[in-house]
Amino acid sequence: MNFVNRTLAFFIGGIILAGCQSTHSPESQVLPAESPSNIMETASLNLQVTGYPNGGPIPAKFATRGHAYRQAGGGGQNLSIGLKWSAVPEAKSYAFILDDRHPVAHDWVHWLVVDIPASVTEIAEGASRTDAMPAGSRELITSWGRTGYDGPEPPPGSGNHEYVATLFALDVEKLEVANNASRKDFLKAVEPHALVKSSWSGWFERK
Repeated sequence: MNFVNRTLAFFIGGIILAGCQSTHSPESQVLPAESPSNIMETASLNLQVTGYPNGGPIPAKFATRGHAYRQAGGGGQNLSIGLKWSAVPEAKSYAFILDDRHPVAHDWVHWLVVDIPASVTEIAEGASRTDAMPAGSRELITSWGRTGYDGPEPPPGSGNHEYVATLFALDVEKLEVANNASRKDFLKAVEPHALVKSSWSGWFERK
């Protein structure tokens, strides 16, 4: 076989080999498994607090009973806020925190809820400490030293406080966290299992 023939044979063989590779069945390819970070990029979780607009004022009815704020509607009723969100198909449960982000509050926690079933997409207004809480969910002890919701009660004259409600979609049905977990402990337990999160803010001032 002369040089031209050898070159032609090598070229034809390369084309045949490339054609075989291009027709390789997709089902036989080993694809990377989807990771939680990938899910976080594609999943959506749109939390909504039903009692006030995002970034708006919190009505006095959600504040504690301890003070007459002299706002429209009178003093606080300490009603827990209502929550609604879109379902995350990959979620096995949800966890929730409401905290005060004002510097003088030092991330004071007003509500902690874990083990919210994946089938649940709302918590009714005023549900805390009642049978209206989703079956299987667990309310934890907050900065108030009590289980369940307690509303805004900022120090007089400290200005507007931002209260941030955050919902996490988790990849576990039950979260391993103590009933008296601190905010730091809660976040430490949540973060390794968080698929996606969504937040909603409100403002409250006690003059």
